[in-house]
Amino acid sequence: MEGVKGLDKGKFKRVIKDYRELAADEIEMEKHVGDKLTGPRPEMDGKLELSHMIDPKRPFFTSMTSSDEKYVSTFRMGHFNTPKILSDSVRGANYVGGMEFGSNIIKQNLVNDFDDLVSFLLDYKFGILDLVDEQEINGKNILDLRVYECIECACLPNLGKPTCIFEAGMITGILTEMTKKDVSAKEVRCWTNGYSFCQFEVTLE
Repeated sequence: MEGVKGLDKGKFKRVIKDYRELAADEIEMEKHVGDKLTGPRPEMDGKLELSHMIDPKRPFFTSMTSSDEKYVSTFRMGHFNTPKILSDSVRGANYVGGMEFGSNIIKQNLVNDFDDLVSFLLDYKFGILDLVDEQEINGKNILDLRVYECIECACLPNLGKPTCIFEAGMITGILTEMTKKDVSAKEVRCWTNGYSFCQFEVTLE
């Protein structure tokens, strides 16, 4: 992570440790509703309003730049204003767009390995990427990838479902291009279904 300007590596490690502990606590308290997971924060009544998108508090990124709240607010004002009638088609387009973006990151040599990817996502304020676990099950590699302080959803209310479709596509595109394997990434936990982190279950065939 040499490319991240002004990064205090000791502080960064402590941030990862703290978020892992918070995630473990929230998973311990989670509920299963049918085939869905819901975190400990109560689900919001009503719909997402502009006021929910303004000035999110991302402690780590705010410590790196005082303009972080404005940066994220601007991103969300455009991102979350899709008319409801178009929302399903836009979700698919976001996933495919994320795949294309992720693939191009590798093709254009902006990222060459996992450490580069962590640095890239920090530099461009996407979030703090953490590979928590990797297992081989029935000939497949299963990764537990988490993103803390995600640009898309950090500090948003519990909307009852994960919303980081672009990021799931981006992870799929990056790892497909990087490993030359069939990859699928599914978000299972998110700020918008009651947690304080985003978790992607990633399968490499």
